[in-house]
Amino acid sequence: MSAKPHFDNVLITGGADGLGRALALTYAGQGHQVTVLDVDAARGEDLASHHDRIAFVPFNLANFTQGEVEQWSEGFDIVICNAGISVSGDFRHISSEAEREVFEVNVLGHIRLLKLLLQSGRIRRGARLVFVLSASVYLPFPVALAYAASKAALDGFANALEPYLRGERISVTRVYPGPMNTAHHAKYYAQFTPRVGAAPENVARTIVKAVARRQRRVFPDGAGRLCRLGYGLSGQMLAALSHRLFRAELAPTSDQVCVATQGRLEEGAIPASI
Repeated sequence: MSAKPHFDNVLITGGADGLGRALALTYAGQGHQVTVLDVDAARGEDLASHHDRIAFVPFNLANFTQGEVEQWSEGFDIVICNAGISVSGDFRHISSEAEREVFEVNVLGHIRLLKLLLQSGRIRRGARLVFVLSASVYLPFPVALAYAASKAALDGFANALEPYLRGERISVTRVYPGPMNTAHHAKYYAQFTPRVGAAPENVARTIVKAVARRQRRVFPDGAGRLCRLGYGLSGQMLAALSHRLFRAELAPTSDQVCVATQGRLEEGAIPASI
């Protein structure tokens, strides 16, 4: 008699759109039960309404309570820290408040969520934790300094968390995707890097396969792999290349800034005094 197939409970932050949505659909398509957390209720509810294996929970990583986490009755076999916001433009003209919000969502929100899940036993023994980072951990990204720094910080956290969880047989997978053809890219970076990136569906399939193998680090597309290779050969060379790519957009007089809170995008001239 053949073994009965095992289906996991999967939790994905920022799963209503982009790569998170592609991951949710890939896991659900394999028969797994997926819980999507996102602040975008319209997209999240639309996703859940079209797939009976996907549940949507409105959730703000920058502002949530312990009670919101404790109401989840199920434990999770796979937890994917995917949500992320950004702010782009000339560093001199970006408000500190916007940069702080990037860290609140991308880093501190995920750290707090994982702590509460572990404290309440909602991450099962032998589970898989996945951190969706960025190729900007390796390639300097001067048009989005706070975003790049937040992903590097989360990378460091994930690296330190791995041995901490080893006794519970919980694996940690770190993913470094390059640019993708998503709403995230269109919101924050289209004016700086107009080229269309990888399809999120292709990146999602690569990630799912790597997580199943408990792979520690994943470069799911050509851009990510190239950045990693270039960093290993010469970090200084990549810094010089990045400067040449973006220097026109980063002139001292540039005041065009894209500031994104979790739910909306604002574009406009930012006073130099900010």
